[in-house]
Amino acid sequence: MSTVLPIDAVLDDLKEALRQHANTLLIAQPGAGKTTRVPLALIDEIWLTDKKILMLEPRRVAARNAATFMAHQLGEQPGETIGYRMRLENKVSELTRIEVVTEGILTRMLLDDPELTDVGLVIFDEFHERNMASDQGLALCLQAQQLFNPELKLLVMSATLEAPELAKLLDAPVIESDGRSFPVETQYRPARDANERLVPHVCRVISEGLRTTTGDILVFLPGASEINRVNETLSEVHPDILITPLHGQLSDQDQKLALSPGAGGQRKVILSTNIAESSVTIDGVRVVIDSGLEKRVRFRAALGMQELVTQDISVASAVQRAGRAGRQAPGVCFRLYTETSMQQRPAHIRPEINDADLAPLLLDLVQWGASADEFDWLSAPPQGHLSQAKSLLTTLGILENQQLAEHGKRCLSTGLEPRLANMVIRAVETNCGQSACELAALLQEPALLRQDDDIERLLPQARSSSRWKSRVRPMAQRLIEKLRIKKDSMPADIGFLLGCAFPDRIGQQRGADTQYLMASGAGASLSENSALIGRPWIASADVTAGQPNRIRAAAALTEQALEQLAELHPHMVSRHIDVRWLDNGQLQTLEQQRLGKLILSAKKLDTMSADDWQQAWRDLILAKGLQVLNWDDSAMNLLSRLRLAYEYQHENWPDVSDTALLERLDDWLMPFLTGARHQRDLKKLNLNDALLSLLEWNQQQSLSSLVPNHIEVPSGSKIRIDYSTSPPVLAVKLQEMFGYEGQPSILNGQMPLMIHLLSPARRPLQVTQDLPHFWRHTYTDVRKDMRGRYPKHPWPEDPLSAEATRFTKTRPRV
Repeated sequence: MSTVLPIDAVLDDLKEALRQHANTLLIAQPGAGKTTRVPLALIDEIWLTDKKILMLEPRRVAARNAATFMAHQLGEQPGETIGYRMRLENKVSELTRIEVVTEGILTRMLLDDPELTDVGLVIFDEFHERNMASDQGLALCLQAQQLFNPELKLLVMSATLEAPELAKLLDAPVIESDGRSFPVETQYRPARDANERLVPHVCRVISEGLRTTTGDILVFLPGASEINRVNETLSEVHPDILITPLHGQLSDQDQKLALSPGAGGQRKVILSTNIAESSVTIDGVRVVIDSGLEKRVRFRAALGMQELVTQDISVASAVQRAGRAGRQAPGVCFRLYTETSMQQRPAHIRPEINDADLAPLLLDLVQWGASADEFDWLSAPPQGHLSQAKSLLTTLGILENQQLAEHGKRCLSTGLEPRLANMVIRAVETNCGQSACELAALLQEPALLRQDDDIERLLPQARSSSRWKSRVRPMAQRLIEKLRIKKDSMPADIGFLLGCAFPDRIGQQRGADTQYLMASGAGASLSENSALIGRPWIASADVTAGQPNRIRAAAALTEQALEQLAELHPHMVSRHIDVRWLDNGQLQTLEQQRLGKLILSAKKLDTMSADDWQQAWRDLILAKGLQVLNWDDSAMNLLSRLRLAYEYQHENWPDVSDTALLERLDDWLMPFLTGARHQRDLKKLNLNDALLSLLEWNQQQSLSSLVPNHIEVPSGSKIRIDYSTSPPVLAVKLQEMFGYEGQPSILNGQMPLMIHLLSPARRPLQVTQDLPHFWRHTYTDVRKDMRGRYPKHPWPEDPLSAEATRFTKTRPRV
């Protein structure tokens, strides 16, 4: 390690920080050498004697490269002192002291051994990328420190990071290092006009870069589809240039090709997603062309489907991308957007945990033995996504009464995410486990699935591909051996298997041949040339949100398979009472068997039990919303007061947002509907009493003082506060406030009321949130205008020494 790197200057400070503290935060700019220098510098620390270092890298290519580079620095091969571990690849031995792992591996290690018995330090590299696995791993490690292994140390490293917030979470010192980078000239090359599309725009600027610069060119594009289109166009225009794609769907061999210099000094153009944004240095790159775009998967919890969104990158990502051009020599970065656009972008990457399907995370937390709110998170997982995850895991039979069921334990033994785990275990029970293992492996290779939306038609073609041989087959075989699955004795029903994994994506045909209603309640469409058109039922592995929602990978589902799904998953099918009030006033009730939002069967119901009525009202209110209830002024005012109290002190008051009230109908509303038998009964409800039932007696008393319904003014009148606006309004006749020198307020004085001072005719004379200012500066002018118009009412020169009154000058006080 003869080369001096910027990180070397802070290594002693870093060592001292880790000796003195359990956790440390290292901010090192691109090119500092943190990824490959820091672990080697720490391995001989006394507190690491007989312990190893785990380093979490968010990307496979970065993990392999970092471990390989460090091993070569020691004159070794990966698997000796330095090793790495990722899915389908393990280079670790008994000699390994530094182990580089990818997403999911750290979580599995923690769940298997919460103490991390043989680990002394966990390093989170490139934490600014805010991958869910990194956020989850950090939360688990923090609790492992607190409960199981107080000697465990954590080091969080990043080039760009919101340091104060993270340092507070970790209770950690911050060590900063400069980077090693050469100057990068930034040039902006936005589209010529609104009609220039991305691919021709990119190719135009690549051609400019080839003419005016030297060195290899790294092009950042949003996704694999854009990379393929640019590759096709560029190959025709520049046949002499070596063009290599770089994205997560490529084989390891193709990724290595993109990272290696061109043979014989041939100039190269690397077309990459954000996989090359950090952690890797590509030799020879002197030019970066940044589209300013990336693709992110967002999970829509309400519909149980994912949405692939193309969006602007953050400022931090733009800086990272530009820095790739200056790692080894001066470079240039062409940004395909305006300088103004750069200034308007978000500062940091949005945490993946905000937009992900949280079923795998929730299952991990259940296995760990704690709920989400018991962890310290940098970004807490959204409650709505957690609720959806709990519902899914219950439907699959993995959770029962929020505890891990026996079936859930069997699912955990697979090491798969919950949906695929359930599919494999159910398949083993129905004697087609090997086929399910193949399907589970295939579903983790999206590049193969995009060839056809009919998985059964796709399978023969996929089995002959090199990707099947290099990734799908080994993954399936490893699972078969791990679970000791015997040879299939029954042919696999792909529709049934997909239904086991994705019950919320079972679809029923409606209307046009290509249109389906999904169990989640969403509508979705097949492509016009799909082989599945006309099938009454389908099960889909991928429904992509959009206009319209698209069914991407599916299979036909028979009625026999539906029955089998319902038998194996009792929570999948539910009984619903559908209540309809006809125009003639008669009540029509149907008993329905539903799979999610899909009606499997229905029959007329002549009589209804009390529970049936409760469910009927529950369904009606959930379908139509809270507006079907009797929200008179009094109820609305109480609701607004409760919401203010929650906003001011959310730890002491219940959440009464529309979402929270709908989720807690049984706690506050349903007891008041026990005798309701007609929709007009909804209008008779006393919603004040229903809302107050959410409060304990002492809370009801506190509410009156914290956000009072009325306030007594100097005249003795009790004036109602209007909470329908923000801030709330106290509308009172001006004469009734004589002598009041302060400012009426609520929330223990923290929110001044908006005072509407009224004329004797109850028209606003002044609107103010600063009553003392009004008396001193504005009252004199109001007095001049009003004393002639309302001579019977008092208009004293000094309102603060006058007696407040609600009467005229001549009317006697009572």
